[in-house]
Amino acid sequence: MRYLIDGYNLLYALGIVRRNGGRAAWDRARRELLDWLADRNGKAASDVTIIFDAQNAFGGLLEERHRGLKVVRDRGRTADDLIEDMLKQEISPQELTVVSSDGRIRDAAIVHGYPTMRCEDYVDFLMNPPRSSTEGKPRENEKPSQTSEEETAKWMKAFGG
Repeated sequence: MRYLIDGYNLLYALGIVRRNGGRAAWDRARRELLDWLADRNGKAASDVTIIFDAQNAFGGLLEERHRGLKVVRDRGRTADDLIEDMLKQEISPQELTVVSSDGRIRDAAIVHGYPTMRCEDYVDFLMNPPRSSTEGKPRENEKPSQTSEEETAKWMKAFGG
């Protein structure tokens, strides 16, 4: 399964950014999120695309790799707009899960036939991966599993909590 992630939506859902933290704090939060996602996805990191807003920048589409992850920003556009355009162009919607808690993005994904996952559910999935490949991904309404104290401590340390 491939994943298309609303980057800032995931950062907000995790509570690891502060609006008044300044550019350095945002840069650090993005980098830590990308490192965590790369670590948790391992060899499957190349199946993950993270979209960030770049509405206050100029230039055009920026695509880069971070430890296998694909990171996309379109200068001068919101992540929501870029994600909606990407959803219209995808040829295999059933193979791409859209990760966002944003109603606009989730509605657009559903209209185009994409599976969706809320940010919190995706984090739970990454922190408690299936024990075998036959277990698949969690269902939307499935109760999240509990995280161990050790895993929670690692998570808090990684994101400065």
